[in-house]
Amino acid sequence: MLNLVHVRSFLAVIEHAGVRAAARGLALSPSTVLAHLDLLEDDMAAPLVDRARGRVAPTAQGLAFLPLARALITTAEEARRLVRTAPLRIAAASNVGVYLLNVVLAEFQRSESCAIDLWIGANRDVAERLVRGRADLAMMEWWDGRPGFRAHTWRREPLVVIVPPSHAWAARESVTTADLLAAPLLGGEPGTGTGTLLRAALGPAADRIATVDGFGSTEAVKRAVRAGLGVSVVLASAVADEVAAGHLAALPVADAALVKEIRLVVPEALPPTAAAARFATHAIGRALADS
Repeated sequence: MLNLVHVRSFLAVIEHAGVRAAARGLALSPSTVLAHLDLLEDDMAAPLVDRARGRVAPTAQGLAFLPLARALITTAEEARRLVRTAPLRIAAASNVGVYLLNVVLAEFQRSESCAIDLWIGANRDVAERLVRGRADLAMMEWWDGRPGFRAHTWRREPLVVIVPPSHAWAARESVTTADLLAAPLLGGEPGTGTGTLLRAALGPAADRIATVDGFGSTEAVKRAVRAGLGVSVVLASAVADEVAAGHLAALPVADAALVKEIRLVVPEALPPTAAAARFATHAIGRALADS
């Protein structure tokens, strides 16, 4: 395989008609440029530059190679441009994409001028998109440790129990796990991010929670709670507006640490210059600054 760095040095020598001038243009030493020429000629098995007459000029083989060398560099630059300007594909779990990502996405787009293709769905579907190469980066409520990926904790988000203002719990400062076991819980079924957390925090007692599934989204759950159909456990950030407006009351669980770790997951082989790596650095740094 031809080394494009060596090809670029060859072109610079021809275009500048000299090794020293080419070295200045490339910000390299003349000895480095000469080494590149030697290696390229060895690879091509032919002399490409006549350096014996005081003025550098291409040999017959060099003249034949010249247009191909220019095409190689042009193609490489176009390939780099296409790959670097391709949209950053982010797959996010529903609550993360709807309630947590907007600000950091907008900041990254302004600072990097990077197009972003955001896909929002269920946690298991987010994981599948990442594994199948249909996303460059995933933001999830859980990660199952699949090989070939690195998972970082992006944020630690508290969960709260939400009830309508007319509910008996609304005037309380907190609820207990015993309260949760005695009330129908809208959402939080096994397989969801909240369900997984409840089972980790409550242990075997979580099996006694009477969950009511079929809502499909946190927005649907919030509407159902407001209508008096039951209580639910959601990210505190997902109900900040409703609590501020007095449409819902939010209470912590006094005897259980319900904190959800939002995971940012990228491929292990991701180069640090990739858009996904730059976004990960920006997002994690922003979260640390806010904590």
